[in-house]
Amino acid sequence: MKYVDEFLKSPWMTKAKEYLSSPQKIIRMLPDLKAYINKEGLSKVKNDLCLMYYYIKDVATGEYKGYDGTRLLIILAALIYVVSPIDLIPDLVPGGLVDDATIVAWAFKEAYDELEKYKAWKGK
Repeated sequence: MKYVDEFLKSPWMTKAKEYLSSPQKIIRMLPDLKAYINKEGLSKVKNDLCLMYYYIKDVATGEYKGYDGTRLLIILAALIYVVSPIDLIPDLVPGGLVDDATIVAWAFKEAYDELEKYKAWKGK
């Protein structure tokens, strides 16, 4: 719980708020995120990452408008964290993706209902 509280007050949440005020920043991040999704060692969260990728893409491009702002911030902050070259455990060291996978899993859990709503919208 301590780490969750710290993450919610982190620079990644601040950056997520900045990105929301300028959707072009989100769009510019998408190629890095797409490359990140294909990294080895992320198989357990790959589907979650893909769903979050399309969610923020559709929000940033204006395709999806029915989003929950708080859940969007959590997802966006988590995705900014994973593509950032600076995180708790550098990705290049053994086990370096563990912190990333943990953040993704937590964000997915926090935003589960929001992402299910998005999937229903996307499936129509």
